[in-house]
Amino acid sequence: MSPGARRGRAVSAAALGALAAVMLLGACGTDEMESAMAAPGGTATQAALVCAKDAKPVDLPTSFPAQASLPAGYVVTGVESRSAGRTVVTAVSPKPFKQTLAEMQGAYSTRGWTPSEGEVEERDAESNFDGNGLRGRWAIRELPDCTDNTTVSVLLGS
Repeated sequence: MSPGARRGRAVSAAALGALAAVMLLGACGTDEMESAMAAPGGTATQAALVCAKDAKPVDLPTSFPAQASLPAGYVVTGVESRSAGRTVVTAVSPKPFKQTLAEMQGAYSTRGWTPSEGEVEERDAESNFDGNGLRGRWAIRELPDCTDNTTVSVLLGS
């Protein structure tokens, strides 16, 4: 493996770890959401941290509500079914962080959703949301190895 490839894998692994930390820490104050993001279990498809142009899409479950669909052009790279009917979706947006942020805020503040308990930082953001009989949380993070790409994770459950 070339030094550049090793560095790319290391940076990708670090970005994935940072995204997980953001998702867990950002949920503080909402015990159920924090537990849901942290709790392993269920079935999963492998969620690779890749650039949108290289991503291999996976299908959303048929039970995933249309109101929670990601904005157009995002590539779903992983789906994990958790206990109590919760689903975690991992994706990559082929758009810069600020554009992805605006689209996620728009998508999850409409279609019957009400946003709450979120924050925006320079390279990552997250927000809880509820409505349509469900609750959820999305988190995004700039993807440093992929120019103008952003990772996206969405947790959805009752």
